[in-house]
Amino acid sequence: MSQTPRAPLPAELRLQQSRERIRLWLTPPDEAPEDGTSSGHALPEQLQAWMRELREHPILSSTFNALQGWWESHPWRPATHLAGGLVREALQPLANKHPLALVLVAAAIGGSLVWFRPGRGLVKSLLLKGVVSQSVLGLAKQPFVGTLANNLITWFHQLSNPRQPR
Repeated sequence: MSQTPRAPLPAELRLQQSRERIRLWLTPPDEAPEDGTSSGHALPEQLQAWMRELREHPILSSTFNALQGWWESHPWRPATHLAGGLVREALQPLANKHPLALVLVAAAIGGSLVWFRPGRGLVKSLLLKGVVSQSVLGLAKQPFVGTLANNLITWFHQLSNPRQPR
């Protein structure tokens, strides 16, 4: 059950591995590296290896299985996969050509969302409309309120149409 702890890698080796991962990540997929190794997929393979290690842990394996089952049946799963593919197709070439511009645009959009807070007023208005409409519908279903409303409408109608002398 207990695993023997691995000796930490020397700092120079870790630095070299980190630089290699960064180089592979930044290399465009159409350009092959000089040494003939595969490029572009080093990070996902390492991520999968890390996930396999985590799944070997007895407590985390059940958690991962539960999360995976939940996500497999989640109604937003197909939409997120489709959106992820579309974003990758649209933004990947742009990110490769103009990474700084993409970061600046994202910062501007995020800053404008923080500054203007568009969802704040929307949530309040929707909540208020929902509460008011439910309250009015609940009151309108009461027989006394319905009778009172009919009498009020009749009274307003009589006020707007004065009696004509005969």
